[in-house]
Amino acid sequence: MGLEVIQPERLDPRAVATLLALRPELLVWAAYGNRIPKSLLDAVTGRAVNVHASLLPRWRGAAPIAHAILAGDPETGATLMEGTADLDAGPILAQARTKIAPTENRGELETRLAKLGAELLERELPRYLDRKLVRRPQDLRQVTLAPKLDPRKGELDLSRPAEDLARLVRAYTPDPGAFTTFRGQRIGLLRATVVSGRGVDHGTFEIRDGVPHVAAAAGWLRLDELKPAGKRAMPGADWARGLRDVAARERVPS
Repeated sequence: MGLEVIQPERLDPRAVATLLALRPELLVWAAYGNRIPKSLLDAVTGRAVNVHASLLPRWRGAAPIAHAILAGDPETGATLMEGTADLDAGPILAQARTKIAPTENRGELETRLAKLGAELLERELPRYLDRKLVRRPQDLRQVTLAPKLDPRKGELDLSRPAEDLARLVRAYTPDPGAFTTFRGQRIGLLRATVVSGRGVDHGTFEIRDGVPHVAAAAGWLRLDELKPAGKRAMPGADWARGLRDVAARERVPS
């Protein structure tokens, strides 16, 4: 098509100068996670839009999808907003909503929201350029923040309810990854399901019907899919079959 493709890792002064030399008439960005320099916004005299993967003003920031899952939100969506120099703070132009499936992880939801956002942009950008969209300021009382995930917080705290931990596994998959330890070995967790079980101390590990389970403060987690350190991802049952000298119950560090 004869289009020049520029992919700067960050919008430093050199990258900004390169973009300004193209004399842009419109700026569109999505999932960028950083502020856009004012000089770029000034160059297009306000003709700038941003597609964000949440229902703003809820979940401004770099990791809106993960935080929606962590919080147990029943729905999320994509927002088309007018771009400003402040992060995810521009007036809302249009939104599209979708339910969050109970077992959906961050990667799966991200794929769906990318499509939803692209459709929203394709549908509404012409109306924006024709000045047919109403600019709706964000309600600052409803703002919540979605900072980048801390990999260290992906470790299961088994003193928390199983429902919280199942959401953590979903939010941290595929990266930076949720994990626990068993017999000193780090075990990455890819899929886990909340199940009922006898009341025991949190951190109790047992194999039930051939599948590993671990007790949380309230409820149990069935470890459906995991990834031992240095090995491929596998069903929890396959991993359990490879264990030796498994007691009826063991304690997991918590």
